[in-house]
Amino acid sequence: MSRSGRIDILTRVEGHGKIELIRTGSRVTDARLHLHESPRLFEALLLGKRFDEVAEIACRICSICSTVHKVAALQAIEQALGVRVSPQTGLLRQLAVQGGQIESHALHIYCLALPDYLGVGGFPGLANVAPQKLKQGLKIKALGNLIQETIGGRAIHPFNLLVGGLGRTPGPEHLQRLADGLQEVREELPDLIEFTASLPETLPPLFPPEACAVSGGPALFGDHLATSTGETVPADAAASWLNEKVEAHSHAKFSRFDGQTVYLVGPLARLHLSIPAEYAQELAGAPVSSSLLARAIELQQAVEHSLMLITHLLAAGLQQEKPAAVVPTSGQGTALIEAPRGVLLHSYTFDQRGICTGADIITPTAINQAAIEGSLKALVAALDSTDYQQVKTACERLVRCFDPCISCAVH
Repeated sequence: MSRSGRIDILTRVEGHGKIELIRTGSRVTDARLHLHESPRLFEALLLGKRFDEVAEIACRICSICSTVHKVAALQAIEQALGVRVSPQTGLLRQLAVQGGQIESHALHIYCLALPDYLGVGGFPGLANVAPQKLKQGLKIKALGNLIQETIGGRAIHPFNLLVGGLGRTPGPEHLQRLADGLQEVREELPDLIEFTASLPETLPPLFPPEACAVSGGPALFGDHLATSTGETVPADAAASWLNEKVEAHSHAKFSRFDGQTVYLVGPLARLHLSIPAEYAQELAGAPVSSSLLARAIELQQAVEHSLMLITHLLAAGLQQEKPAAVVPTSGQGTALIEAPRGVLLHSYTFDQRGICTGADIITPTAINQAAIEGSLKALVAALDSTDYQQVKTACERLVRCFDPCISCAVH
């Protein structure tokens, strides 16, 4: 006889979700992820809004991911309306997105994932057993916030990023302050990577599905999706290929893809498609639980790329620029960008007055739901005949490997 058990509240994740465990007698035989945070209907809210209101609203989907949502929305709007931004604006937007990457990865590594490996329940326990690691993580997260604040005007829901440009360009002294902080952090990151690689494995080796990531542009940006299967999907076909469907057990749509293959997005997928030579041995064939190491490597990459952008901007000389003029017109635009958790798509259609008549937003956690569920089922099979409480704990840890952003998923 089958019955259900539940992890009613997933802890140390962003948003509200649970896991349903199916038991036959004393054995756990199946698992299902439920993202039950209330849907917020952002795509419907955007209909009827002016082009200069859309990105301001869309970035409210999430506080952690607000900068990358803002930039993705701006790029889609500008494409639809035929607006070209200056090279300086493009570089500053890249820097802001890298700041979000630094902030989010530091938060996950030090505050959400590390307690699993150190045997504590969360933040207070971490402060007791690894106070220096916690201080380091909070320092790096604060630096990521400062980058977003410097470019966007504030760390959450940036107001200085506008259609066509920036409201105000930061001065060279502001960028130099960021560079100084990044230089300090960069010196600490090799030790972090070595530390995460040395942590004991807490889960059976579960191998991820095929990988998918944005490609064709500067780091984290691009005009198409690349996959480990060799398939290439242009931006204007990406929404159709991702093939979102409503499922009864989740308030987020599932991506069913154009076929039967399930894809993973996020740090492990990005690195799988472009493995740095120095980490090839650690990442080749890496299981899902290697996502912690992947985030540490990407954190180092984000710091180094931010320094490169700042060096380029300072060498070129920062200019106070007005945003490009915008003439309302009809059009459609789709932007692809890598959020910390994976592929993010924003697509908008406007009428002749510049009023939004269509909106489609696809987020990384919504895409990853199929991969998470498949991994949960594989975990249950691997832990067959294991004590129920151990299976329950392992399932929660597995979900945290994906660092789900549930608020984004139920947008």
